[in-house]
Amino acid sequence: MHSFFKRAIAVSAAALVLAAPLSGCSEELLDELLYYEEESSQSASSGASGALSSEGREGPYEVVKIVDGDTIKLMIDGEKKNVRLIGIDTPESVHPDSDKNVPEGKLASDHTKELVGDSELYIEYGTEPQDRYGRPLCYVYLPDGTMLNEKILSDGYAKVLIVGKNKEYKDRFYELQDEAKAEGRGLWSTGVFDSD
Repeated sequence: MHSFFKRAIAVSAAALVLAAPLSGCSEELLDELLYYEEESSQSASSGASGALSSEGREGPYEVVKIVDGDTIKLMIDGEKKNVRLIGIDTPESVHPDSDKNVPEGKLASDHTKELVGDSELYIEYGTEPQDRYGRPLCYVYLPDGTMLNEKILSDGYAKVLIVGKNKEYKDRFYELQDEAKAEGRGLWSTGVFDSD
């Protein structure tokens, strides 16, 4: 909720509290207004899943395939495109050099597939919208507003990888990584990230 409207609600509620004894305004109405202000504040501050704003998001787009843990093939404007999730890196599972593929890569890929299910996804391009391979670089969102990049990090199936100017959620990503590592979530218990 915009801060202007939040302030307006707070001021209105305060005015009603002061005027209630004079106007006979019911306590139920005052409680409802104060409850609405409290709920609005909590909603605005509960962006743990990345669902802070839908501005700048495009979609929904059909999922063609989960390529691996950090890459998803989406149908965008009639074209199949491998979308690289910004800010995260999962172990390899489909690398052309098979020596780089590890069992944990398959686990990461399966985890991303499970999170996505049969959902259509929304995307938010980064400051640098594509990588050197021409892949779109995006923050990807589930229909409920959960940022997939964050969820994969939080569950411990990726580590942070910041490249170029795409630093929009950098601090939040490191925070989620630290929590997952400290609690040994997902692949952090396997030691796969320690070898990098």
